[in-house]
Amino acid sequence: MREGLAALLRLPRTLQPGATAALCAELEARRPAEDWNTAFGADSLFDAWTSCELTRGLYEANRSVLREHLAPRQAWRVLELGGGDGRLWQGWSIPGELEVVDPAQAVHDRLAGQLPRSLSLRSRVRRAEELDEFQADAVVCSLTLHHVAGRSFRERASHGLTGPGKQEVLERLRRGLVERDGLLVLNEANVFCELELAPGDPVLIDNLLDSYLRRCGRALLAELDAGGDPRLEAILHLWCLEQVGRGQLPLAERDVYELDVPRWERLLQRSGFRVESRVCTDRWGLFFQYVCRPA
Repeated sequence: MREGLAALLRLPRTLQPGATAALCAELEARRPAEDWNTAFGADSLFDAWTSCELTRGLYEANRSVLREHLAPRQAWRVLELGGGDGRLWQGWSIPGELEVVDPAQAVHDRLAGQLPRSLSLRSRVRRAEELDEFQADAVVCSLTLHHVAGRSFRERASHGLTGPGKQEVLERLRRGLVERDGLLVLNEANVFCELELAPGDPVLIDNLLDSYLRRCGRALLAELDAGGDPRLEAILHLWCLEQVGRGQLPLAERDVYELDVPRWERLLQRSGFRVESRVCTDRWGLFFQYVCRPA
């Protein structure tokens, strides 16, 4: 599979969509049994993903910001949207309270057994769009908000979808940070694939290829070639290759609704945030960290 993906990436851009579909069809008989990021534990693909270079850089950048912001405070509280496997908090020693909002019960079960004793954990099995009122010193939202389709409820409604969009979620976060002079730490990929790009749009397919194969795919290939975790090969198959095919699905089934850097910054400003810093956390130009305060 690695050889096939490397050969695909050497092709001209115009030939890569067809080659991606052909490679997925060729690999279907060897599709791994575990679906992407649905299981936890020492042997899971999620564990391999959160251990790779791309996400290590993201977590290191977030820890640095959070330590500087929280260390002087007493009885601090952090809200995390999308708890993952708790990798961000491994080795954390500053006592405080962590509240996690995530739709998967398995995430909360994992965190309950993984978090250091310095953290008091509260859990809510809910999605970001269902967030209740809260107050916190910081909110961490890592690779989560792109699962919310549409920049606003109006954009969603124009495509036949109900409920809040990204802006409404961000506005709720801002309200919960104002009283405690809190920070928002947001991590997202620099790629545009929002609702206005229709299924099958060549621009959408090329943008997905650019994010999932030309950058993330190359990063994971390089790590594998350097002797990295062999489970990354399954992630290349299940996430990098197959995510491109989701660009053909109906809008509500796409799963990823990303914005590029200028669009994220405009959305944050419209949602009432001031972006204090923006840094890329990897050498592939893929993931960006936005550190924001209520304006």
